[in-house]
Amino acid sequence: PILQNLDGIHSVTPYLWAWGIGGVVGSLFIGTLIDRIGRPGWIMGGILILLALAMFSLPLSLGIPILMFLPFFIWGAMGWASLAPQQHVLLELQPKHGPAVVALNSSANYLGSSVGSALGGVVMVAGLTPFQLPFAAGCLVLVALLGQLVMLSTKRKG
Repeated sequence: PILQNLDGIHSVTPYLWAWGIGGVVGSLFIGTLIDRIGRPGWIMGGILILLALAMFSLPLSLGIPILMFLPFFIWGAMGWASLAPQQHVLLELQPKHGPAVVALNSSANYLGSSVGSALGGVVMVAGLTPFQLPFAAGCLVLVALLGQLVMLSTKRKG
């Protein structure tokens, strides 16, 4: 319904493909990036910046043939890549409880997806238009980025 409302798109399949291909690319390359840079907290900050840009540009890019799939690709890539830096930090913090912290992180990720979907439905029923929903999601990503930056700054001081 969001794509239909934004640009009259009736088939979401190409957009789901772009999101999925992005996800595969993101999950393939994030481990190498973490190994090379060695700063998962800062990588996570970069992921959040790109994810926010994807959300904010989604409604604006749909009318541009060459760019209309790019926000979906970036969304998929950053979404799927976001777990590896989290797991890297958790395993550094709790090496003796690795399986448990990774499982809890995965559960929190799925819970967040469910809560986010429910909130998206609630705000749309409350009157938020489909055009506004990606902007609202982008704002939530910016809140997460702010939290990430606060954690990085307090880690350095501590």
